[in-house]
Amino acid sequence: MKKITTIFSLVVLIGCSTTQSNIKTDSIETFNLGNYNEFNIKINNANMSAEVNPIVLERFKENLKTAIEERGLKYNSDSKIVFDINFTTKETVESDPLNFYYSRYYYDYYRYRDDIYNVTQNILRVNLRNLEDDKTLWTVVTVWRDGSNRSISYDDASNMLVDEIMISFL
Repeated sequence: MKKITTIFSLVVLIGCSTTQSNIKTDSIETFNLGNYNEFNIKINNANMSAEVNPIVLERFKENLKTAIEERGLKYNSDSKIVFDINFTTKETVESDPLNFYYSRYYYDYYRYRDDIYNVTQNILRVNLRNLEDDKTLWTVVTVWRDGSNRSISYDDASNMLVDEIMISFL
């Protein structure tokens, strides 16, 4: 029984450690969030398409605000550093080539027939800007497909994304 428990624990540990993060971060070399006392968060509504749910973005903004306040910074609408939340969707066309498709009832000899479909990708980018110097200090981007469990429309996924963003500040 002890061997089974040990093997099961190793499988779970390896499975958890190989989960890839869905975010990419970048920052300037001298950036340290600890050097600031206050912050502001804005959602960029300028080029937002009608497909974007503003309620989901507001919820993500509140989750991010709460997490940053837990790090010791204070929310101030006149702060010199601003988290800009940018959200957009992108349609891509993908295809699966079918060569000699076999079903239970027939062979399909159309060599060049493709299954073509549209895929909607959602892109969320958060930039941390210093308004005094007009420079971007830090940025994070994440991409997911419609219906994915990584979508910020799910509370768990939104909270996990905010947690990953907070880890990037360490």
